[in-house]
Amino acid sequence: MINNQWYLGFDGALFLQISQDESLTSTAFYKLNLKRYVKNISPGFIRFNPELSYIVFNTIIEKCKTYSEKNGIKLEVASDLEKYVTSRELYIEKRYRLGNEIKSKDEKLNDRFLEYSRIVNENMDRKLRPQQMWDSFFMFAMTKAANFSVPGSGKTSSVLGVYAYLNSKNLANRILVICPKNAFGSWIDEFNTCFKGKKELKLFNIHDEKYKTTSARRKALQFDTGDSNLILINYESLKTYYEEAKTLVRPDTLLVYDEVHKVKRVNGENARYSVALAENSQFTIAMTGTPIPNGYIDIFNFLHILFPNEYNDFFNFNEGFLKKPNDYEIIKINDKLQPFFCRTTKDQLGVPSANPDYFYINQATDIENELLLTLKAQCGKNKLALLIRILQLESNPKLLLQRLDLSQFQYFIDDSIDEIEDIQFVDYSGKIEGLVEKCPESSKFLRCIVQIKNIVEENKPIILWCIFKDTIDRFNEELSKMGIKSRCIYGEVPLEDRLNLISDFKSGQFKVLITNPHTLAESVSLHGICHDAIYFEYSYNLVHLLQSKDRIHRLGLPQGQYTQYYFMQNEYLIPDTDEPWSLDKEIYDRLQMKERIMLEAIANHKLEIMPTSEEDLDIIFSKLKL
Repeated sequence: MINNQWYLGFDGALFLQISQDESLTSTAFYKLNLKRYVKNISPGFIRFNPELSYIVFNTIIEKCKTYSEKNGIKLEVASDLEKYVTSRELYIEKRYRLGNEIKSKDEKLNDRFLEYSRIVNENMDRKLRPQQMWDSFFMFAMTKAANFSVPGSGKTSSVLGVYAYLNSKNLANRILVICPKNAFGSWIDEFNTCFKGKKELKLFNIHDEKYKTTSARRKALQFDTGDSNLILINYESLKTYYEEAKTLVRPDTLLVYDEVHKVKRVNGENARYSVALAENSQFTIAMTGTPIPNGYIDIFNFLHILFPNEYNDFFNFNEGFLKKPNDYEIIKINDKLQPFFCRTTKDQLGVPSANPDYFYINQATDIENELLLTLKAQCGKNKLALLIRILQLESNPKLLLQRLDLSQFQYFIDDSIDEIEDIQFVDYSGKIEGLVEKCPESSKFLRCIVQIKNIVEENKPIILWCIFKDTIDRFNEELSKMGIKSRCIYGEVPLEDRLNLISDFKSGQFKVLITNPHTLAESVSLHGICHDAIYFEYSYNLVHLLQSKDRIHRLGLPQGQYTQYYFMQNEYLIPDTDEPWSLDKEIYDRLQMKERIMLEAIANHKLEIMPTSEEDLDIIFSKLKL
């Protein structure tokens, strides 16, 4: 073979220069070792795909070295390429070690931590708890990190601690928060509380009423955000204002994704823009308090948000791998992931425990028992449809005569569920119409009204959690007839009105707030005024349950403060069975099991895998013998 010279270089992507008359591409070496990584070929020049990781770079370099030595080829590896590979390897490995050291509170970090704590405390009016401060220090030191602490554990305050430090060092002038609209009020309140007397809030809210059109909002993002220190954009709006938002992601911007589970769907439109926005961010934090993941595929997007350039280098989990990892692979995933997120429980922060849950057991009437059996016969082949119809029976039997309005169930089970589209509409017979005529009111509904009245008469404000808009409106109407002041918050209520209603509830202008978890279960703090909540309707979505509970059970509660949750449960008599059957109890038990899985995973420094919706439904209806 003629003596040749090869040159492996790097100009933003890996390339290989060879002599123009060399037929490398026809060799088995090229086909087996290089071809899969190649982007294009020209005479004497091979360019590799630019997204290759440093791990693949090393593989290509070693393969080329072995081949060239065997075939008398002089191979030169550019110094720039060697420096790049070394820097990439050192960067992510250094981050990995640092994450583990902070989470174990390594002694060698004490001086840095104390200095960080001192500066944060000097610049914030609210003082972080010790564990919150460690979480804050973790997010700062890692520069890109996730906070998966449970709802109500003060994640927002810990992030504002990061901003307090960065701002004091002139490293960050603003926080750009991408989050659900529901969370806007919380960020505003937390900023004002944390920096009271220390720093004035200069807010830019993409949904500020003074911006009437899309064009006006675009111009405002370009020209009105110069001195803003808190910029709020919701996930759904990011696509529309992406180009303007991207100009705000500068070296002096702290980029925060709150409730990042909202963009967990791989290749989802909102997720695509969220990932792209973070590409050039210097300081990035991803937050969620929800159980994560419902399968490890849920980590794909947030890892790309945090590590767009390092994902292939270090994690390199493809979608297929994350969808069905085996036990060994799960250990590998958790080992790589664990140093990059912090996760704190309310117990670690000293939040007083809530009282044991209290159950209001309601016995179904004979007509309701018969209606259940009819629904079982007609919907039994579609468990999700059956579940929804039973909940309607318990809320308002007249709903059974209406077609299912899918818009009401968009967030019923899970933010990304597909099964809802498969529900078959049931053409009910005259029999069910006759039974509904004999059952104008749900006995469970009437029982709940009595319990609300009892709590209000003790001069206690209360939150009533429901699912259906119809249920919310009916409770509001019935309570009004009784002279009990109540207000409703659900999806159709505009953001500004929601914030006003929450403010009115906090100031005691009405006693009963009626809402649903997918509207109010994120980032709203009501623990200063309310300590009682009734769950009238609830699904097996653990995210919604945990977040709704934490509206009134959060960091900041004084020791000795009670928190009480009441669960309404309807019991049915089923022929040829020894015990009554309750959908509510089956769902509640399922939720408790999921919570145990989550807490055990936190204790073991892992991410939990939750059951699928199909598995949940199979268990919930197992005793009904469909």
